[in-house]
Amino acid sequence: MRIISGLAAVAVIALPAALPAAGKSMWTYAYQNGVSEYLTGQWDSPTGGALNLSCKGRAVTIMAQIKGQAPPPDSQLRLIASSRSGSRETRFMTDKRGDVHIADAARSPAFRQLWGDLRARDIVTVRYADGRFAVQSLDGAGKTLPPQPCAD
Repeated sequence: MRIISGLAAVAVIALPAALPAAGKSMWTYAYQNGVSEYLTGQWDSPTGGALNLSCKGRAVTIMAQIKGQAPPPDSQLRLIASSRSGSRETRFMTDKRGDVHIADAARSPAFRQLWGDLRARDIVTVRYADGRFAVQSLDGAGKTLPPQPCAD
């Protein structure tokens, strides 16, 4: 009986340390100068990738980096959200800087699909037209991204 109560005490002591890890999000949110920014990954990092969704009013800009580099200008950016239940791909055209601009997030079926997939799936693969790709975790995206696109 003492062994069981000792194990229970250890479990109770260890529980608070485990809780923050379970609630950790791979996504961050920041609001500045009227822009809501949702980010995963390390921006300007020489390794890995990053995905940034910046909302200003109804407009959204999608920015991606792989090893610190934006997608090629005027090319296709593919975002593939995956989980055990399957994958769904969304494609966007980049501008001359490698960014994607959408005037009205709520009226863009592709962006609404992407937003829902990011909230519900496990990983997102960022793939450039030249074949480069990076995989980002979606841990915490369901809590960080509001249910409606760009609705803070």
